[in-house]
Amino acid sequence: MSEFCSQCSPNFTVDDINLFEIATNLKPGQSESFNCQGCNNRTLFKDEDGNIYLGKLIDGIGKLLPVKIEELKRV
Repeated sequence: MSEFCSQCSPNFTVDDINLFEIATNLKPGQSESFNCQGCNNRTLFKDEDGNIYLGKLIDGIGKLLPVKIEELKRV
């Protein structure tokens, strides 16, 4: 079964990667990696100040992009 994240899943199910849930459970300095098969999302990281970063694969290079936790909620 393919795993998609909550940002790209066409029919989000409990088997998919819930980015909002992961981000809310991260402790400062912690990250969680995953492999979304629908887009280039690869990891979530929370820095020591509580800022959340979404790791994406862009042109074959991993980049951490700042995100607001509200942006990770499933619409």
